[in-house]
Amino acid sequence: MVKKFASMLDVDASNYEKIIRILENNGFDGLHLDVMDGHFVKNFAFGPQIIKSLRRVTNLAFNVHLEIENPGEYLDMFIDIGCNIITIHPQTSKNVERDLRYIKARGVSSSIAIDPDIKVSFIEKYLPLIDNIIVLCVYPGFGKQKFIKKSLQKIKKVKEIINKNKFDISISVDGSINKETAKLVIEHGANILIYGSGMFEIIKFTEHNQ
Repeated sequence: MVKKFASMLDVDASNYEKIIRILENNGFDGLHLDVMDGHFVKNFAFGPQIIKSLRRVTNLAFNVHLEIENPGEYLDMFIDIGCNIITIHPQTSKNVERDLRYIKARGVSSSIAIDPDIKVSFIEKYLPLIDNIIVLCVYPGFGKQKFIKKSLQKIKKVKEIINKNKFDISISVDGSINKETAKLVIEHGANILIYGSGMFEIIKFTEHNQ
């Protein structure tokens, strides 16, 4: 079964609750929340207070994508406000294994994100420690980018490694997911789709038929 998560990065903050209700009614499984500190990526988004406020209005799963330096220093902050999945970038962590083990020890799903410049071999040793991997089909930091087609082979390779080793790991795909690219990433092994601006295709369809 393929799950749908919605990235809130492109959503007007004044409409968060309205959009969340529409997403719930349209069968979305969770929210993807990009936390950005202006260092790892040149953008700012979603501090813990905003996420804490969103947690009060929905029971959807929260995948918090820490696009920040030294994510290990902030894990408790996001776990304590009710996040279900914590995603880190391996190149930003001082100790990737320690961070992943700590996330799991706190009873939260651990996740790694790999951007277009990171090879699968770079994170292969961490696969026994994770519950989810996010393959980015765009560069982190900003929405509405062009889909990077070579990411499809990365999804396929990750899927092959998971199957070979019988790991229980979901494959999420983030970046320019729409009706066309969704089919492609599913064919290559993805089972969680993270919709950014592409979610508005679904929302418009839903509102039109209400």
